[in-house]
Amino acid sequence: MSIRLPKFLRYSRVGASLPLLSSRLLTLVLLLGLNACATYPSFVASSDASVLFSEKEDQCVVLVHGLWRSGFAMRSIASDLQSSGYQTVSVDYPSTQKEIPALAQEFLSKGYTACQEAGARQIHFVSHSMGGILVRQYLQDHRLPEGSKVVMLSPPNQGSELSEKFGDSWWYQWMVGPAGVSLNREGGIVTELNEIEEPVGIIAAYRDWSLWPDSWLPQPNDGTVSVDSMKLAEMDDFVMVNSGHAMMRYNDDVQLQIRQFLAEGSFVH
Repeated sequence: MSIRLPKFLRYSRVGASLPLLSSRLLTLVLLLGLNACATYPSFVASSDASVLFSEKEDQCVVLVHGLWRSGFAMRSIASDLQSSGYQTVSVDYPSTQKEIPALAQEFLSKGYTACQEAGARQIHFVSHSMGGILVRQYLQDHRLPEGSKVVMLSPPNQGSELSEKFGDSWWYQWMVGPAGVSLNREGGIVTELNEIEEPVGIIAAYRDWSLWPDSWLPQPNDGTVSVDSMKLAEMDDFVMVNSGHAMMRYNDDVQLQIRQFLAEGSFVH
């Protein structure tokens, strides 16, 4: 059985023609888009959030997608968790249109409330990419019920090297919006966040090759975030899985590790 919630927001990216770019810059822009959106190469996506009930009605997982995505992007993880008895709430938020504090307060609050209304006694968060920064922002002013946990997939916790390098460029700002630009490693939002108290497990994707020079994105990396940038001082466990940034959401090992951490507070090593 499922309960359909009101739409959090439907949003679309206004079509606009870019001024003529040099071939070199155009190639870079295309690589950025293809690399980050390898699975679904579209900036426009939206779906209603829903709570799906099962036998573990006392535990609910709020799923938080990353840049350029929608709640639909977390459907594989949601399905896997539902099969293990968890309720799930997939949050939609317009990732390129607002600052991270505003996104976290408006949209993660709705996801948390949906789990409360479903009767959950433990409310977990599972995030992908920039979604992890929204979770950290939300937990600056909120606490989760006892026994709740946080799992982050390839989060830019120490900032994004690509935002650091290209954040002052108009075309990068146009592509990623204020939230993405704020992931700057020096003076960005990640430097303002305090440690969170909830148990945190981080799953780091990595690949054996990279499109980027090491000076832009140090290895190992998942094609979008370096492994070193994913870590947190307060993390309870950390594990690496061979995968790309976008495709890790569909990786069986990643989904197994998510279930393991939610159940035990540690990964399989």
